Amino acid sequence: MMKNPQQRKQESILKLQAQAIPYIDWLPHIESSEEAVVRSAESIAKRVIACLLVIRVACDLEHDQFDQETEDFILDLLDKFEVAAELTVKEKNILNRSAAPQDIINMIWKYEAYWVLLWALGIVEELKYPDEIADCDFAIQAVSGCQSLQAFMQQVKLRSIEEILDEADLIYRYDWACVDARLKQQNAPAHLNASVVLERHGALNWLIQKDADWDNPDVNT
Repeated sequence: MMKNPQQRKQESILKLQAQAIPYIDWLPHIESSEEAVVRSAESIAKRVIACLLVIRVACDLEHDQFDQETEDFILDLLDKFEVAAELTVKEKNILNRSAAPQDIINMIWKYEAYWVLLWALGIVEELKYPDEIADCDFAIQAVSGCQSLQAFMQQVKLRSIEEILDEADLIYRYDWACVDARLKQQNAPAHLNASVVLERHGALNWLIQKDADWDNPDVNT
């Protein structure tokens, strides 16, 4: 069922009320289904695979385990899955060992943004309440069990714009509650994991905003 942005906002607020999460009535609604531009399944799939491979590099760098053999392995996979051209500036910096320590940590947190894309592709069944980190083993297997981009695409069923917008509106309001708590020097309400919320917010906006930057997502609240 198609909803207008105001209806979507009100549905989100009802969920926030049920979960005892603070909100403000005047926080704007997000894009309508006419304004949003959902990326193609293939473009999302390529972003998924490139992101996962660089996250693996970041994890190895964090544990001082990224050697030449691993680098060659990752480069081969980037070629095999046809995603070498998809790498962002920050991802290239990770791969080139020129990223700052904080950038490496930030890249590892991209697991949460990656999880959202798996959900958008129908591989993850639902975006559960954002109080815990993603299932990393499942997240890895979603790609590692495939031998090519085409094989990966066979498990993809892109979700509707309405489903994606519902989640985008809700995460926008979750993120506002997390930011508000941080400004008040309080913990995030109702056990929300603020880092998970932030990454999901950026990924959902990337899905619906044509000019969104994966490296520097729109997470304004």
